[in-house]
Amino acid sequence: MNKENTIVGQLQKNVVRHYGKQINNATDCINLASLLTEKFNTNISAQTLRRFFGLIKSTSGSGHFTLDLLSKFCGYKDFKHFSHSYSNTELELFFGNIENTNQNYWEKSEQLCKQIANSPGLLVTTHRRLMSFPMARKYFIENHPLRDMLGTVYSQYFSAYLKFSTSNEAKIFAYGFLFKSAFLLQNKELMELYIKKVRDTEITDDVYLIPAGLKYGVQLLYADFTGNEYLFRKYFAEMKKVRLQYIEASEKSVCSFEYTVLESLIFTNRTKEMKFLIENNTVQKDSDKDFIPAKRKKIHDEVWKILCATAYQKMDDQKNSDLYLSRVNLENLGIGWEKYYSMMYYFVQLKSTDQHERLNIISKIKILIDDTYFSYYEDLLSDYLNVSEKELVLVSKK
Repeated sequence: MNKENTIVGQLQKNVVRHYGKQINNATDCINLASLLTEKFNTNISAQTLRRFFGLIKSTSGSGHFTLDLLSKFCGYKDFKHFSHSYSNTELELFFGNIENTNQNYWEKSEQLCKQIANSPGLLVTTHRRLMSFPMARKYFIENHPLRDMLGTVYSQYFSAYLKFSTSNEAKIFAYGFLFKSAFLLQNKELMELYIKKVRDTEITDDVYLIPAGLKYGVQLLYADFTGNEYLFRKYFAEMKKVRLQYIEASEKSVCSFEYTVLESLIFTNRTKEMKFLIENNTVQKDSDKDFIPAKRKKIHDEVWKILCATAYQKMDDQKNSDLYLSRVNLENLGIGWEKYYSMMYYFVQLKSTDQHERLNIISKIKILIDDTYFSYYEDLLSDYLNVSEKELVLVSKK
């Protein structure tokens, strides 16, 4: 049964509850139709209600008018309002049931991510309800941060998350992503606010490798962004020492400590440091997270190729860059990753394709910028176009 049919089924139950008795026959539908006509000063036939309740066969579902009217009868603004309310209630029941260890929280979180990506209304309302549930914080936020939506109100999820998760690991994770959001939006004031939060939070023994790598990654990014060479060298030296403590954990993780640092450092031109991370990347040998499906490893592997292609291009090693780029399959990027890393991929492509193909790539980048609101890439594209224009002028003068 698909999601829409499930929601319609819930609406049927709600109508019965508000009507006060079961709807079992034509007479019940006639009486309900009369009640609806009187209450809302509109006409709806008993035949329509019989189709809605499945008392007669129908080849199509109920229309918007019927669904909206019955939703109003149940106290909702319209069917869309009812759908959002039902979805939130369903999520509360699902994530709130910590006694049921058979729940597939990972799959449910992925479904929710897809719904949020397609529904701005759900994006705004869901976080207030979910963050109080530990299972939602673990699976939906910690294991499914939507990078694609860091330029939207989705960032509120991290703030709401911090109301309930207060460990050092949680703080680094949330403030790290909030910093990345500010960076991609090129909001210097918020960058300064969140980097201070990250900087002030220590890496304690309970901090997992991904938040630890994120802490050093964003600190290095901010030091580079502000041109503070002393801090950059200090953080990188510290990172190299801390990295050794996470080698064993990296060998059991779908992504390594080095990978996580590189995710932030890739926004700089620090090629020497990028090369160190790539050449010393810890490869997974085993897994200690049984709940993580194999497809997540596939996503991380795809991201690693994009990161390496980007890094090698910045090193002026086009051969290795092209090698990694040729192995990328953007279809392997999951929900919440696709736009974020596709932009990075397309920028690498710009420098390794002919003029005709570049126009197509630029068009794709512009669409992604409009979708994500990432000012960083808007500025990057503007710089690229300005340089390209100057190069064309020079060529024409020869």
